[in-house]
Amino acid sequence: MDMSGPGKLVCFSAGLDIKEYAEGYRLFELRRGTGTGREIKASLFFFLAMGMLFMLMLESFNIVKLPVCAIIFLICMYMCGYYIFFLPKRARQRGERIYESSGFLSLEYRYEFYREYFVMKNKNHIIKRYFTELSDCIETDEIFLLIGTNENRVTVIQKSFLDKETAEKLSFLLSKKTIKQYRDIRKK
Repeated sequence: MDMSGPGKLVCFSAGLDIKEYAEGYRLFELRRGTGTGREIKASLFFFLAMGMLFMLMLESFNIVKLPVCAIIFLICMYMCGYYIFFLPKRARQRGERIYESSGFLSLEYRYEFYREYFVMKNKNHIIKRYFTELSDCIETDEIFLLIGTNENRVTVIQKSFLDKETAEKLSFLLSKKTIKQYRDIRKK
């Protein structure tokens, strides 16, 4: 694909369903939001819990003798569950609430990708974003997720609205234009 010309490189119209937006928002939260570093945090709590469990084992699980260890163990196990299970679920639910409260997300957009930027437009507004504004670009089997640094931080493009050729062109374009930010997490 030639990316040196001034014209449109990829152009299509697409809508967005609540399920795909919620998944995109979940990925955004885990990558750039409150879930950043959740694997490390969960691991630290897990190892602290194992330390408390070891101390309890040394005392033959006499909780009366070491109540602080038992309490810390329970708190650490809760925090592991929070970071691994509850945080992603809460992020998805928040994405659903955002989608339901926004009148713009459910509208169909016309996407035009150029050499240095892309444009999203519908009957109500136009958004122009440069590729240099993107902090992350994630491709899954269902969506393209473009995470920006300023306004309109989360842009989700649902693949089911695209034909196979357009999806491949967009994937190729994003992988070339956002080399360091691009993540392909599709199931191969």
